[in-house]
Amino acid sequence: MGYFDELEYDVKTEELSEKIEKAYNHYNARISIEAWKILRDRTIFQLKLKGGTRESHVFDRAHDVQLRLGLSLFVPITVNFHIHLIVSDQEIVYDHLPHILSDSRYEEEVTHKHLPYIIGYDFIGLPVIADLSQFVHLLVGGATNSGKTVGLQALIVSIAYNKSPNQVNLILIDVGATNLIPFGGMPHLSCPVIRECCEGYRVLNMLKDEMERRIELQVTGGEQFKKLPRIVLIIDEFPALLARAEDKFTLKTLTANLSSLLQRGRHAKIHVVLAAQNPTIQNMKVDLGNITARIAFKCAKKNFSETILGEGGAEKLLGHGDMYIRVPQYGELKRIQGIFISQNELRQTVLAIKIKYGKMMFGRKFTIKEMYYRQEKSDHAKCLVGESVKGKRKEDDKFAKVALWTLGRNLISCNTISEAFNVGWRRANGFIKQLYDLGLVGDLDAKLPRKVLPQSIEELTQEVMDIFANNGISREMISGAIYNRE
Repeated sequence: MGYFDELEYDVKTEELSEKIEKAYNHYNARISIEAWKILRDRTIFQLKLKGGTRESHVFDRAHDVQLRLGLSLFVPITVNFHIHLIVSDQEIVYDHLPHILSDSRYEEEVTHKHLPYIIGYDFIGLPVIADLSQFVHLLVGGATNSGKTVGLQALIVSIAYNKSPNQVNLILIDVGATNLIPFGGMPHLSCPVIRECCEGYRVLNMLKDEMERRIELQVTGGEQFKKLPRIVLIIDEFPALLARAEDKFTLKTLTANLSSLLQRGRHAKIHVVLAAQNPTIQNMKVDLGNITARIAFKCAKKNFSETILGEGGAEKLLGHGDMYIRVPQYGELKRIQGIFISQNELRQTVLAIKIKYGKMMFGRKFTIKEMYYRQEKSDHAKCLVGESVKGKRKEDDKFAKVALWTLGRNLISCNTISEAFNVGWRRANGFIKQLYDLGLVGDLDAKLPRKVLPQSIEELTQEVMDIFANNGISREMISGAIYNRE
């Protein structure tokens, strides 16, 4: 009997089952209801197909039957190869996302997930809470008013509310809409919400560099790697970012960077979420085979559903958060009612996140300074690749290592820096001037070595801490250098 162990007899429900059978018969779909189960505000019917009726007939005529019977909820699903109808004549009320976030019953469940994602409610009305880190990457699609935007916002809120910026950093790119603007100023952001394509290209280039650095660090410094925060890259209206690449070189480099992130990001604790209103293989342009987790809200056309899920069906969803989700962990396609958060609730929750984490120190946070991606637009090749920016980042990384090395000593000089880092006197002198400007070393006293000034991590300025954080140097590494000072 599939999902059901026994019949639950109820006069009202039995009458409803007869009405459903007759309604389907009116549309030339012959079915019989073999069993039902009453769960709080809904009834789950198990069907048996009769005659030449196929499963597609049940799904195709579901909306017509719902209207004919005046039911508030009427959703067909397939579970363990059995067809069920989720039915209610009551108005179904689901808790909004903020209620779930504050519910102590789910606190332990989200705590044990690296990237907790409150997706929505299953067919019996229970919350579905997943771990995005297990998905690795995610593709989300859906038409206007399908619930895609709210679903994407709920994903960001779910993660940021439960994890600190030392645990998770977010990079949000939104060049085709304004759906991610409400998250501006949130402490989890590695950089402000990206609205310009040229800036998005540079940020993606830098994220790829960070991926390479992390993969190397995993081999050479395993403990340091374990402490690095996860990075979640979310690109809303992804095809718009690709469509605005004005030359083949820019597009090729952009897709190569994204493909690399999709292929190897899992090894660097980097996760990619791509969202699109009308995704097709042609307008996505990257290999979607590396994205094994898919969410489809109601799609405008069948081929959009096929791009997302690998099959049609999402074009028949009801909208307003009704979704299909396909992930390896669930085995088969799963139908879910997406979680909801109103715009007012979103503003209040984002404010709560800012207050919750706003005054914390984030020594592990991955940040990208605006000076690295907000440059004057010239030719697109330079816009994307940003060779001068990449050179500057390498120089900053070198200086951060020099600064950390400096904090582990009582005295330094140009000669000691030259020997330790195999650089010339002029470059070493440049490092000395930077260290002096940041208050890390004292004035020059004749030709004597300079004294290293900070005696504890608390004496370092926020600017110094930002330099360390931008280059992957944690508070523990800084404290260790000062504590073990030679």
